[in-house]
This record gives sequence, structure tokens and C-alpha cells, in this order.
Amino acid sequence: MYAASRFNAWVTAAGFKSGEDMKKEKEEVLKFFTEQYRLMLEENFDNYAENYEHFMGVSKEMAEKA
Repeated sequence: MYAASRFNAWVTAAGFKSGEDMKKEKEEVLKFFTEQYRLMLEENFDNYAENYEHFMGVSKEMAEKA
């Protein structure tokens, strides 16, 4: 997660002309990335929950016994 946040800070910085400009937009940028991450995590979480046996290599018989 640290590497992803560092990369996103770099991507964001590339769109600004100065650090001062970045600072002015900090809250908006943080809100954007936080919302996007939550949406992606929720989508992937649901996908794993729905396909748990497939992704985790568990047979349906084993899952039913648990």
C-alpha cells in the first residue's frame, strides 16, 4: 500500500507546476484517491467473496464442511 500511495503522489505531482499548487489541492486529491480506492477494494472484496473457492483453491465440499 505504501508503494501505491507513493506512486499516486508522483502521478499527482506530475500534473502540477509546483509544490505550492499541490498543497492547495491536497484535500481534493486525497478525497479522489480515497474514494477510488474504496470502490476498487469493495469490488474486489465482493468478487473474492463470491468466488472464494475458486480463488483460494478450496473445493466446494471442503467449504461446506467448514
